Amino acid sequence: MMNEYTVIVRKSKLEYVGVCLDLNVSARGVDLADVEKNLFAAIQLYLQDIEENPDTMVSPIPTGELIEFLQDTEPEWHKKKSKNLSLRPFEVHEVPAYV
Repeated sequence: MMNEYTVIVRKSKLEYVGVCLDLNVSARGVDLADVEKNLFAAIQLYLQDIEENPDTMVSPIPTGELIEFLQDTEPEWHKKKSKNLSLRPFEVHEVPAYV
């Protein structure tokens, strides 16, 4: 039986990058399908490593690293600081979940 994990995928200027929030595992790819395939493989490899090395500590992505990851998704016009704007929207796409 497979577990469900929460992932976020962002597009940078050159590639897509995905991170599994629950395991702090990341991967990249040239498009959404590629990053999804690579992230799935990275998660499977990490889980296999955990199984083989039970002393491995599993921890979710730290908040600071998540903020840094999300800041790379800001459009250029959002990078300018505004005194009147405290929250800035990010482009979000829903991706299929495979269990």
